[in-house]
Amino acid sequence: MRLQLGPGTTGRRPARPAAAAALVALAVLAPPGARRASEAHADGTLSMRGVYYKERATRVMQPMLDGAFEAGERGLVTAHLLVDAITSASQSSGAVAAEPFTERRYEGGVGYAHQLSVGKLGAEVKYSTEPDYKSLYAGLRAEAELAQKNTVLGLGGGLGRDTVSGGPASGLGQLLLQCDPQVEQEQDECSLHTYAVFASASQIVSRTAVIGVSADFAALRGYQSNPYRSAIVGAGTSIGTLRERHPDQRNRTALAASARYYVRQTQTTLIGAYRYYRDDWKIRAHTPELRAVQLIGEAADATLRYRFHAQTQKAFFYEERYLMEQPFLSDDIKLSKFTTHTLEAKLGVRGEAFGVPERWAGARLEAILQYVIQNNRFGNAIVAHAALTIPFTY
Repeated sequence: MRLQLGPGTTGRRPARPAAAAALVALAVLAPPGARRASEAHADGTLSMRGVYYKERATRVMQPMLDGAFEAGERGLVTAHLLVDAITSASQSSGAVAAEPFTERRYEGGVGYAHQLSVGKLGAEVKYSTEPDYKSLYAGLRAEAELAQKNTVLGLGGGLGRDTVSGGPASGLGQLLLQCDPQVEQEQDECSLHTYAVFASASQIVSRTAVIGVSADFAALRGYQSNPYRSAIVGAGTSIGTLRERHPDQRNRTALAASARYYVRQTQTTLIGAYRYYRDDWKIRAHTPELRAVQLIGEAADATLRYRFHAQTQKAFFYEERYLMEQPFLSDDIKLSKFTTHTLEAKLGVRGEAFGVPERWAGARLEAILQYVIQNNRFGNAIVAHAALTIPFTY
């Protein structure tokens, strides 16, 4: 199971607009640095999260631990640890029997952001490991705060290096990999390098409205196939399967825009976003999204979200089955045309709602439930998410 760090998790960043005063009324837990118990102390938060994902052939359970800690007057250190416990059956091809497997992926990361007089500078490092995949990512980012922080410009980049092997994983024996699709020589492991650049801009346009845009580019060079996935090749009595072969170069581009508006009369924040994606494998995708966040009293908020994703063009080499062998082969449905609809409900409650002692009043409980409608052989999915965030002073 390959889960890549890089643009997938860090490179394609949505714009993060600076919040206008009215938008702070979303009732989310204030981050470290937003409030201090005294000048002699620093603030931090510790978050414990759990995610459960279930679709037709895959189940993922993911516990996570996130921390944020003030470092001096202007620094903020963040860190996270997570484990993916993945149980799945191969859905690679109609000609291949589904073989269930279970494996775990471990990920850890640390970041640092420093507040300057006119903006921020930050860096982060992430590493993940699983039996057949290792991934390392390092990134830098900078933000310039202009016009009394009403305008925020962001720029960043990152480098990723992944190492892919053919096992031993999921109970399978060692597989040799064809690192270069144009060269028949096979090796024990292959590498993938990722180069990412991203930029963003946000603008407070009124006391109750914020807009933002972002652009992201990633260049991937190296092995991008799944060593366990096969494609159907042939016709009539000569049908067989061959291991998939993807091109070893891919350039990805994503453009996004967002807007937030706070309705004072009802204490509701409305959020709209749109993202356009394209790459040189000829894939094109559109993703609009709508959210409504409603304050409930002083200590709770509820969110409803709808996201539509339409991949309107497939990869140029994708086929459900091939009449004859081609230079590139894949029946990976993520490279096909498809659509998904995501429906989400979220409830957040601060500790003060339960009458707890003052030191726990700033704690926050969150519960999220998603239902994902997918028109592909993965089938529909359910996602459940629960989190507890606790502030502390040290």
